[in-house]
Amino acid sequence: MKDINQARRDAEAGNVVDQGFLGWIYLYGRFTEVNYQEALRWLSAAAYDGRASRPFIHLGRMYEEGLGVPQDIHEAIRHYRAVEKVEPRATLALARIYASGKGVPADPVEAVRLYSLVAEHDTLEHDADVVAFAGAVTSDEVEEAKKYLRDHQ
Repeated sequence: MKDINQARRDAEAGNVVDQGFLGWIYLYGRFTEVNYQEALRWLSAAAYDGRASRPFIHLGRMYEEGLGVPQDIHEAIRHYRAVEKVEPRATLALARIYASGKGVPADPVEAVRLYSLVAEHDTLEHDADVVAFAGAVTSDEVEEAKKYLRDHQ
């Protein structure tokens, strides 16, 4: 793995992968302390300047949970929607929002559509933070999707 100082130098030079990596480590406190301002800085650079998709998921989570930014479910949804077709974690986050009605009216039809997409994914059996970095879903999350579908179809 790359040294964090080298990753920072490369991120500052515009390397999108390292920008996303720094955002992730600051958001989840991996290899360093949690620092939401730095997470926001690097994830935003990777997402908006570098056009990387995965940082949008992490930005969505920050807005959904109010991590270093004002909690704003509509801003979270906007970030998740931007990448839902290519990032299964964004699809999962949206399914949970619409199933629960978290900050928006519950929409079981949309939740079923989204959970159906999640249920089709392969899974990774690793640390949840690492799975989030990889943009994958865990077997428990796929089971969550399948259970929702059983209960709502």
